[in-house]
Amino acid sequence: MHKFVTRIAIVNIGDIRPHEETDMMHTYELVRDILARGVLVKPIVVDEASMVILDGHHRFEALKMMGFKSIPVAMVDYFSDAIVVESWRNNIRPTKAEVIDHARSGILYPYKTTRHMVILDGKRYHISEVVPEVNYKVVANASKPGSEVVEKLVRII
Repeated sequence: MHKFVTRIAIVNIGDIRPHEETDMMHTYELVRDILARGVLVKPIVVDEASMVILDGHHRFEALKMMGFKSIPVAMVDYFSDAIVVESWRNNIRPTKAEVIDHARSGILYPYKTTRHMVILDGKRYHISEVVPEVNYKVVANASKPGSEVVEKLVRII
């Protein structure tokens, strides 16, 4: 495990806070992909102190939609110098503190605003490239809340 990941844990989905919106169509596609694979390959990356999502908003929404109550996360120290926040958008330059504030306030950034990078050995990597896989088994369960909706969405997509 890379030194910037403090630990991998299974946490209550209600404790996790998004900071940006998601694209519903992409979320539906992820539901389908996760069910087809039978595993969630990468964990949701969160700041350990605030539980704010740094990477994995769509995976988070897909798992919520599938009715999961607990999910795997990679916890990091967001204020480590190894983690840098950038933007996909030219007109928005968020700081780490602003990312946390958006999550806490519930006023989310637009879809695909932030991009979290990690500096390792002088090179920049997107955080998703360096977080370890968890290969968390996902079992389709008709008794989970929302499963009827997920089943219909998977048929539609």
